Amino acid sequence: MRTDTQRAAKYDAKTIPASVAAIVAAVLPAMRLNFRDPFGSQDMVEKEQQTQGLLNAAGTPTIQFPLYLDFIRLIWRISHAGIAGPALATIAAGIMKSWQARGLSLSTLQTLALNTANTWPPAPAITTAAGSEYPCINTTNKKLYTVNRTANSVSIIDMATGTLITTVAVGTNPARSCYNPTDNKVYVTNQGSNNVTILNGSTNAVIATVATGSQPTAVCFNVTNDKVYIADSADDTVTILNGATNAVLATVAVGDSPVDMTHNANNNKVYVVNGFGNSVSILNGATNVVDATVAVGFDPGFVVYYQTANKAYISNAGSGTVSILDGATNAVLASPAVGVAPVNMASNQTDNKIYVANLVGNSVSIINGTTNAVIATVATAAGPMHVCHNSTDDKIYVSSPGADRVTILLGTTNAVLATVAVGNQPDVPIWEPVTDKVFVPNYLDGTISIIDGKYNRL
Repeated sequence: MRTDTQRAAKYDAKTIPASVAAIVAAVLPAMRLNFRDPFGSQDMVEKEQQTQGLLNAAGTPTIQFPLYLDFIRLIWRISHAGIAGPALATIAAGIMKSWQARGLSLSTLQTLALNTANTWPPAPAITTAAGSEYPCINTTNKKLYTVNRTANSVSIIDMATGTLITTVAVGTNPARSCYNPTDNKVYVTNQGSNNVTILNGSTNAVIATVATGSQPTAVCFNVTNDKVYIADSADDTVTILNGATNAVLATVAVGDSPVDMTHNANNNKVYVVNGFGNSVSILNGATNVVDATVAVGFDPGFVVYYQTANKAYISNAGSGTVSILDGATNAVLASPAVGVAPVNMASNQTDNKIYVANLVGNSVSIINGTTNAVIATVATAAGPMHVCHNSTDDKIYVSSPGADRVTILLGTTNAVLATVAVGNQPDVPIWEPVTDKVFVPNYLDGTISIIDGKYNRL
């Protein structure tokens, strides 16, 4: 039994100023750390902006914002206390139920926990080879093919498991790839060896190597007539192959330095962008002849076809405009001014919009598919170059090689949902609908980053 004197001494030790000061001094550093940085190593302002964007996208009442912010701070504190994996998921699920009882949305809590609060570790990048770029999807076998320009190969990825199946040697300095669903073949243009490598979509084997013109770059498939078109950039020609037999059907003269192509299935036309010719050659898909050559802006580089509106969009990097062509008449309907140095584009048929990456402008210009007017310009990470659309979640992904980032926008509101750090110099992002994942090849480090389509994170 303690005596009265011992009890008094213990009480004094807990309450006298010197003892209290010592206790406070011991715990203050940790208290300050938790107060200053409840998001761990992440920047608080950036995280709060990201959270606000997600809550706005979900239509959350602003009066509930503080509660959601408190929720993700709590999850973050737990995750930074050394709890991870299934244990963290179990704890987070229990916390979500208690916060749901406060009147918060369970689906929004799940989105914040898995996205903003990062309650699981990032998916590892897939290692491919040097110069990984310009992928295409085999929709029959759910494979991704990425061209490895400096390694003279193509890496084939299982998109369901996110693993490398094999790497196949092709020609010298491969540039682009495209998929032929009619014959289950993949075509890889080899800019340095002046030919195209054709892969079997089932076996992954090289089934043919066909000579083309000089420095073949862009390639596209005509689903109407089972033909493949290869732009011979140094010859100012397009080589046309029979998709079934791999035979060369024709070599057609086009404009100066063809650099990009796409097919118009509504009218069976192929648009060939002539980079130095400041024009677009329009090939007849049935006859293989040039039906028209249309003048566009200065230094055109990319083309995208918007099927719903039956329009073709050509970005003119030198003039800061986009030329919009009528798919039926070939007439230029409009040439709206966009940002500085517009490059690659994507169409969003869900919201009737076209997205244009402005390389020097560090932004994306959004064009209304009906009126042809620019309706918004949204800031992105530095040096945006490539764009793709996720129609399941209605999101747009803009890769910025200058910042090693992918900016994610919501299609309905144009709001930035997240900016995701990927590998070194990300190239063309490509979305796979079954897995709802976006695959981003990283040119300089020879990897592929995988972004979750629902939760906007690796």
